[in-house]
Amino acid sequence: MKHKEKLFKLLREAVETPQESFAVEEMIRKVEGTMPPIETVSNTQKKFGGLKFYRNVGKNFCCAVSLHRFIWTYFNGEIPEGYDVHHRDFNHDNNDLANLELVTKEEHRRIHLARKVICRPPKKKFVCVVCGAEFEAVNRGNNSYCSEECKKKSKLETRTCEICGNEFSATIGSSQKFCSATCYHQYRRRCETKKCPVCGKEFKIHPSRKKIYCSTKCFASTVELRESRTCAYCGKEFSARINDDQRFCSDECSHNARRVRETKTCPICGKMFSTVKSREKKYCSPKCYHESRRKK
Repeated sequence: MKHKEKLFKLLREAVETPQESFAVEEMIRKVEGTMPPIETVSNTQKKFGGLKFYRNVGKNFCCAVSLHRFIWTYFNGEIPEGYDVHHRDFNHDNNDLANLELVTKEEHRRIHLARKVICRPPKKKFVCVVCGAEFEAVNRGNNSYCSEECKKKSKLETRTCEICGNEFSATIGSSQKFCSATCYHQYRRRCETKKCPVCGKEFKIHPSRKKIYCSTKCFASTVELRESRTCAYCGKEFSARINDDQRFCSDECSHNARRVRETKTCPICGKMFSTVKSREKKYCSPKCYHESRRKK
C-alpha cells in the first residue's frame, strides 16, 4: 500500500502539462477504483474532469453533454443507442456513479411515469354546477365543471331575438340582440316614418336614430326659435331655444338646484341614501347598479 502511494506521488510530480495531469489522475482512478470529486461552484454550476456544467431548465447539469451522462461515459465507455442514464433516487444533484444506472429509453419513461402516479395527490369528488353530474378530480384550481363543454355553457344565457322572436344562446355580457346575421340585416333595413315639425314633410329613418328634422335647412331654421319654459328650481317662466335642453332660468338657480338633496331608497338593497334632487340616481352604490344590470 505504501509503495502504491509512493508511485502515485512520483507520477504526479513528473507531469508537466494539464493534459498529462488529467491522464495520470484517470489512471490512478482506474487503479484505485474511486471517482474524482464533483466540485460544486454554486447552485447552478458544477465542475468535473476540468469541465464546467450549468443547470438547465430540466434541472440537469449540462455542458456539451449532461453531467450524469458524462460521468457514466467517463467510467463505462460510450452509451449504446436507445439507452438512457437514470438517477436511482430521482435526485438530479446526486451524480455519484453508484446512483446511476443504464436503462432503455422505454424503461426510463416507464420508471418516471410510475413515480408520477405514486406522487400524484388523491382525487376528490365534485359536483358540476351546470349539469349536476358527480366527477372525480385533483383539488387544484377551479373544479366547478366536469368538462370543457359545461364550462362553455356556464358563460351562455338565453335571449329572445328582437326580429323573429326565436330564442338563442349568447355570451353573458355581450350586446348580441339577434339570433342570426339575417335578422341583423333585416333590423338594419327597417325604417319608420317621421314628420318634420318645421315643414310637415314625412321622411323615413331608422328607429335607433334620433333625427327630428327632414333636412339641415329645417334644423337651421329652428336655431333662433324660442319657447317659454318654467324654471325647475324657482318656478319662474323664461325664454329658451327650442333645441336647447335648458331647465333653469339662470346660473344661480342651476347652482342652487345642485345643492338641494333628497332621500331615496335603493331598489336592490333597500338602503336609504341622500342624493342631489336634480339627479336621476336610483342606486346607493356602483355595486347595486351592476347587480341591477345583471338581473336584466
